[in-house]
Amino acid sequence: MKRIKINLSVSDSADRITQLLTDKGFTIFADINHQANAQKVDLTLPAARVLIFGNPVAGTKLMQKDIAMSLDLPLRLAIIEDEGETYIVHHTTEDHCRYYNVEGHPVLAKIEGLFESLASELSAG
Repeated sequence: MKRIKINLSVSDSADRITQLLTDKGFTIFADINHQANAQKVDLTLPAARVLIFGNPVAGTKLMQKDIAMSLDLPLRLAIIEDEGETYIVHHTTEDHCRYYNVEGHPVLAKIEGLFESLASELSAG
């Protein structure tokens, strides 16, 4: 798992990431606001959102290699507040290879590049 510090709020980061992903042709399947859900049951959490998104072509290619990877697809990206700082958190290629038979799959490099690109674009403002 990789954690990258971002100099935006969780809300601003989620909005920006959603726009970036949409611009890149990804489908946003869900935007889960854990903080809001906790508040509905009178509990507290720091700001925390999870975006579930994907591209059926890329995801299908990974699942053709190992259908068990369907457990982790579509992709997920957490945007969290931890001790006053905002981070994006995602699984790495190593995480996927540890659990699934996808070692060396070319889609994994594209996923890593996507996460690096998002972090870079968020850091740039």
